[in-house]
Amino acid sequence: MVQLATRLSQADSPPTEPDSALVGGSNSAFPLPLEGCIQRGAGSRVWDEDGREYLDFLLASGPLILGHAHPRVTEAVARQLADGSAFHAINRPALDLAERVVAVPGCVEMVRFASTGTEATLHALRLARAHTRRDKALIFSGAYHGSHDTSLIGLRGARAQRGGVPRSSFQDTVVARFNDIDSVEAAFAEHGDSLAAVLIEPQQRGRDPLPEFLPRLAELCRESGAVLIFDEVLTGFRLAYGGAQEYYGLEPDIVCYGKILGGGFPLSAVGGRAEIMRLADPARSRKSRYVHISGTLSGNPISAAAGLATLAELEAPGVYARLHELGKRLRSGLRVQFMTHGVQGSVIGSGPVAAVHFEDRDGPGSGDDLRSAVNAELIRRGVLAQLHTRFYVSLVHTEVEIDTAVEAFGEALAAATKGAATNGASRAG
Repeated sequence: MVQLATRLSQADSPPTEPDSALVGGSNSAFPLPLEGCIQRGAGSRVWDEDGREYLDFLLASGPLILGHAHPRVTEAVARQLADGSAFHAINRPALDLAERVVAVPGCVEMVRFASTGTEATLHALRLARAHTRRDKALIFSGAYHGSHDTSLIGLRGARAQRGGVPRSSFQDTVVARFNDIDSVEAAFAEHGDSLAAVLIEPQQRGRDPLPEFLPRLAELCRESGAVLIFDEVLTGFRLAYGGAQEYYGLEPDIVCYGKILGGGFPLSAVGGRAEIMRLADPARSRKSRYVHISGTLSGNPISAAAGLATLAELEAPGVYARLHELGKRLRSGLRVQFMTHGVQGSVIGSGPVAAVHFEDRDGPGSGDDLRSAVNAELIRRGVLAQLHTRFYVSLVHTEVEIDTAVEAFGEALAAATKGAATNGASRAG
């Protein structure tokens, strides 16, 4: 295996929170077992405060498709920073980025900026409700649309109520199963007249839709008058320049962007057909149907400048062929490691992502436990990834780095399964 210049200590002691004032030691839903804070990043690598180096497949949970500190992005941000960071008023970078998004083939005729993916999907649902004068939304079990109530109902089911989601939110949320058109048709049969929207990740947690699934879903939406919303916070500008709309060949009514759009800075957007988007025009604020979409830092010029620089790089010829080639190499390699080490698992995804799943071979939750153990071993070997979400691939990753990560994954599988077997034998004894 090609060794990184510096690797994480092999100490067996569990990592401690780098700062006890920060709940959980991280703002992530899945804190990583790191021994210290990440201090800097460059290209495909990051370093912590003690100088330990990691090959990075986390990429800040996906925004950094150009890698860390890309020269074109940092130059654009530095130029704008010298002129000011926020105005809460129309500014040229935000206007230029809005025009760039509208120019992407697809449903977007007008756009409104926010700062996070959570905000974008929340605003999209509100627009749909105002447009249709209905309340209910259909979502898909296991999907993730951020941390608002509707999203958490789909992600965590009944457990969401114990996490602070009010009972009233459940009344207006209908849950179907991704790629199961029968469950969708049943939901429309029961709730079609009251459905304001269908909110869907067109590629749900790395799973591609079946060929007939999205077209039939769109047909049901048209027949019932529900608004079809694509959550492209993850897939936007990743599967193709035109995102999932281009990749799967289907246009929704509204699309939500995030992650890549801001080039590593806080920025998201909700865009769609003009007749729906105009409901967010502040000039309508005294009318009966007006959707309030605003945020102090939404559309700030720093994030917009970073986004413009990022999209300019992604428009270059051959970019997406390269990203798909690297993603395919990674997924193929990971599958080989599963087979080589006799571990029951799967690798899914398309484009520059790979989602890894472990089967519950030894009882409920055993797959998650093994995944966490493999993740810790992977980080010990100098590869930063979050296996509870996915591997992200950037344009600056090389074939050698992909192969390094694959080999480290194999070593992590071997170490984690050996440790599980040893612990099991000790408990049995």
